[in-house]
Amino acid sequence: MHSSDEYRAEIDRLRKTTRDLVAMTTLPAVWGDLPPEGVIDSLAGVLLRTLDLDLVAVHLPGKGEIEPLEIIRLRGDDTGSMLSAARAALDAAMQPVDLHGMRPATLHDDAPLQFGSARFGIGSEIGVVLIGARRTGFPSEHERLLLGVAANQAAAILQRRLAERALARSESRFQDLADAAPAMLWVTEPDGKLSFLSRAWHEFTAQDRGTSLAFGWTAAVHPDERDAALHAVVDANARRVPFSMEHRLRHVVDGYRWVIATGQPRFAANGDFLGFVGNVLDISDRKRTEQALHETRDTLVTMFDALPVGVAVAGPDGKLLLSNQAMHRYLPTGVLPSLDEERYMRWTAFDADGKPLERRDFAGARASRGERVVPGIEARYLGDDGVEIWTQVAAVPLKGRDDVMRGHVAIVTDIDAFKRTEAALRLAKAKQRDLFDEVARANRNLSEFLAVLAHELRNPLAPLLTGLELMRIGASGASGAGDAAAAANVRGMMERQVRQLAHLIDDLLDIARVTNGKVEIRKTRVDLNAIVADAVETSLPLIDQKQHVLDLQLHAAPLPVQADATRIAQVVGNLLTNAAKYTPPGGAISLHVTQDGADAVMTVTDNGVGIPAASLESVFEMFSQVGSNRQHAQGGLGIGLSLVRQLIGLHDGAVSAHSDGIGKGSTFVVRLALDGETAAAPLEEVTVQATPAAPGLRILVTDDNVDAAVTLSMLLEMEGHDVTLAHDGRQALQVAALCLPDVAFLDIGLPDMSGHEVARRLRQIAGLERCAIVAVSGWGAPDDLARSRAAGFDAHFTKPVDSSRVLDYLAVVAASMRST
Repeated sequence: MHSSDEYRAEIDRLRKTTRDLVAMTTLPAVWGDLPPEGVIDSLAGVLLRTLDLDLVAVHLPGKGEIEPLEIIRLRGDDTGSMLSAARAALDAAMQPVDLHGMRPATLHDDAPLQFGSARFGIGSEIGVVLIGARRTGFPSEHERLLLGVAANQAAAILQRRLAERALARSESRFQDLADAAPAMLWVTEPDGKLSFLSRAWHEFTAQDRGTSLAFGWTAAVHPDERDAALHAVVDANARRVPFSMEHRLRHVVDGYRWVIATGQPRFAANGDFLGFVGNVLDISDRKRTEQALHETRDTLVTMFDALPVGVAVAGPDGKLLLSNQAMHRYLPTGVLPSLDEERYMRWTAFDADGKPLERRDFAGARASRGERVVPGIEARYLGDDGVEIWTQVAAVPLKGRDDVMRGHVAIVTDIDAFKRTEAALRLAKAKQRDLFDEVARANRNLSEFLAVLAHELRNPLAPLLTGLELMRIGASGASGAGDAAAAANVRGMMERQVRQLAHLIDDLLDIARVTNGKVEIRKTRVDLNAIVADAVETSLPLIDQKQHVLDLQLHAAPLPVQADATRIAQVVGNLLTNAAKYTPPGGAISLHVTQDGADAVMTVTDNGVGIPAASLESVFEMFSQVGSNRQHAQGGLGIGLSLVRQLIGLHDGAVSAHSDGIGKGSTFVVRLALDGETAAAPLEEVTVQATPAAPGLRILVTDDNVDAAVTLSMLLEMEGHDVTLAHDGRQALQVAALCLPDVAFLDIGLPDMSGHEVARRLRQIAGLERCAIVAVSGWGAPDDLARSRAAGFDAHFTKPVDSSRVLDYLAVVAASMRST
């Protein structure tokens, strides 16, 4: 079982042998007009080149009309020693011994010079040809065959010359010589008719002389080629030019066999056209070899087409000799990209560092120079469909036994899916790294935020504790006007600190709701001027405290927007509070409301500490105060501006920060789309309706936090209500069954059962069907409100509860009871 390499090598040898045999058979046409010495010199040159020899020597001792001739052709630097070896070998070859047993000669470089020789002559020996080369296994059967054919071709020419010279003396001698030739020789007259055929023709075809002369020879040609053969002879005769053609000729035994017929025009010494002379050679063996080569090629093509990669064999000129269907996608023109002027730009090849390569460094071009390009280089290929794909191109050179480049093999693999997956992995890795950095930064911000939160919570707790101590001391001392004034001051201070705590908690709850998408924006058509005017009132205490000058300029006409008035007011308050905190006392703050095309614009400007250019975006991030402005911190958690951006985003608006740098103040610009499509609709009034005081109600307050329950009950009793306390769920149910309250305030997180369960059971007590049940909890998210409604609560207040809201609610309950 031969390997694929051996098989290909055998195919290559068959190709070369066939090619060389064909070349040898055409030598007579080349030598037609040469004298004997020219034929011998050409023979030596042809053998030297074709067989890649180191020397060729031809010796004709002289016979008949041919004078003695000798020629020695050498190749190489060591001509002196090689010439001596050639003469010695030639002398030995002239002796009547076996030529194949000649011993190799050793030159001064110790390289053995192997010899081969052949005596040649048709019918009789007229000379000897000696060939020599320094390689193992020389001469091979291939080289012996070519040597014999070449020698015989030379013999035919030389003996033809001998015959031509003798023709004038004896026609019979010419015919005897022609009949002795191994080839089928023929001669035509000026009119194109055949006048002579050698014996070989008659032995081959079994035609007799009378039948084959003139144009009778065509009867032996295969019917499919008969007209073409006759036309070729007649046309060459008319134009008096050499010709050569292949056709099938009837054989006496084997049916039709393939032959090659060559003809050469004959001219007299005075230039008169005498007709043609030629020969016919049996090339059936060569044709069978060619057929086998074609079948082998077809088999290889079938095998190649089944491969999932593009495979091609290119010759030294860069043209494809063999390729599969997959390769046609990449090389439809059958030429290497580096040599294809129209398509080479479709390829972009890269080196190991990812740098584009020049055309001369493409894989095929490098393999053509003898370099192995394995495992290959990566290249992008732009297809006819306009889609660019990644490929890997490998190439290896093809060399013959003589180490001469015969071309190369190229393989193109589609690696587009791999490369795109690789790119996606790199992108995912980069995103993962960015996400990790973001999480790490968020963790740092959160850690710093918790520290600030602890600080901000301690700030109001300290004065609260001090105030309580002052109230205790005042309660134990003598009462007087001074004590009353001090108590009033302490109470005011404590109220401010409690409001600060409530504000901190509200900010935390708001940012949590916005971040988790649980904020409900109830948009109505409102006037932005009115929202801003009302919102400014909430920020005036801090502005007045810092002795800032506020410049408020509203738009001359109403600016209708679809917005949640409460949330936009919160945005305005946060921006003004931020400006007041970070502007030194006595600074200037401006709030302008204008129209810019289809947008309503609010601009808040201060001349405070300013913002570094690198922080203009980060000021809107969560807890951005921490770290960036700690040296200027004026209280708060650093979430106000983040809340502004998220609330404006929920309104499909935009907010941006501007500053010329540290100490040069800052400007915040908010843009909201004007409600132009419903310009005719009325604007809602942004007002707060006063609620009348409620008459005395029976109220149940239930909270496991005794202080919270007692303080709420004290507030309600001061408003004239009858209040009963309970501190767990079971106690609340027992008390409610006895006092039948009009209103029940329930904490959700009771120790024995949840407030939701207490509410459901209260609804089952007779007489409490109209009781208003109110949840009081630290949980106030939309989900918490939904659970309260499901449990039967009529209202839900989030701790700490604003007393005004409680009193307003009780007034509504009382009014409802009066109306029924």
